[in-house]
Amino acid sequence: MNNIEFNTSFLKQSPTSFHNRDFQYFLKRVPEDFLVEEVPKFYKPSMKKQIWHFQLCKEGMTTSEAITNISNILEIPENHIGYAGLKDEDGVTSQRISIQSLPNNVDINAINSRLDMASGKWLSLHKIGYFEENIKIGQLVGNSFRVVIRNLHNHIAHTLAKQSSHNHAFINYYDTQRFGVPGGPSTTHLIGQSFHQGEWEKALLLVRESASPEAQAAQKWQGKPVNFFHQLDPRRLSFYYASYGSYQWNHLVAQEFQRDHEGLRVIRSSIPYILPNSYSDIMAFAAAMPWYPFSRIEIIDGKKTEKQSLRPTVVHTYVKIVELTDDHEFPDRSSLTVEFFLPSGCYATMAICQFVYLANAHTTL
Repeated sequence: MNNIEFNTSFLKQSPTSFHNRDFQYFLKRVPEDFLVEEVPKFYKPSMKKQIWHFQLCKEGMTTSEAITNISNILEIPENHIGYAGLKDEDGVTSQRISIQSLPNNVDINAINSRLDMASGKWLSLHKIGYFEENIKIGQLVGNSFRVVIRNLHNHIAHTLAKQSSHNHAFINYYDTQRFGVPGGPSTTHLIGQSFHQGEWEKALLLVRESASPEAQAAQKWQGKPVNFFHQLDPRRLSFYYASYGSYQWNHLVAQEFQRDHEGLRVIRSSIPYILPNSYSDIMAFAAAMPWYPFSRIEIIDGKKTEKQSLRPTVVHTYVKIVELTDDHEFPDRSSLTVEFFLPSGCYATMAICQFVYLANAHTTL
């Protein structure tokens, strides 16, 4: 198995980048480089129940942070706001949310005007209409992406651009966003592990250092550590538990892959991954083990519940090549704009990581 040595300071600046000889790329140089639009499940319109659905567009904040901001502005509990999936703060994202018990006299335009889009940290709400049900976690089909891949070797970029689209398959790892926020340590899985072990003081210390939406509140907390977590939105507790499960899933799936195949070991923001060296290895792995079990812990009505589900080990998508240009951000390099769709729970950054690596592995420079 090959190993890559990374420049640690470079990783801190850009956890979604590689920089090793000719295998290089850079994502999210500017927010507009990474556009995400959620594809929701079908919702039935209803004038009877009058549950408002909105399109939430944002930049520079996580979905959790956006929900907190909206609840503060509207002066309603966070659990009155429903959402299907978590979207990164690095990029411009669009997703549907629901708000119950919304006052009739609320001026949405007034809410949007309070946020400065020029600041790089903003959100906006746009009314969709009345629907029968609130939106819940997991109620989405997937996400569509338009991504600019920068700092590509010219020959690699031009080789990829010779085809208008690529049939791409990749190991369905949870990527670094699952384990921390940009600029902060990758420790959400360690917080979830502390929950499992009942080490609430350790969990509180990790949250204080995490740069997460609740980090500031954790730094000011004076009571018992366990009480801090019990007063959080249950969806946040579920997220930390799920992060620990995600880390375990990555590790076990990588182990299964290595039983019959070699791969490239890489470290992304302190999280280890094994990248396949060929599509034939990926397809053989998918045939031998199409699914791998995942244990999901959720907090429902104040109680911890555990559910077993199956997660696909390999995901297929079509990567459409939109534009090839000289990269003005990186001299003598190329940038490639691509579009693709991924089912719910998959990571675009991981899809691109393996897309670029496999292109590099099979192109003679």
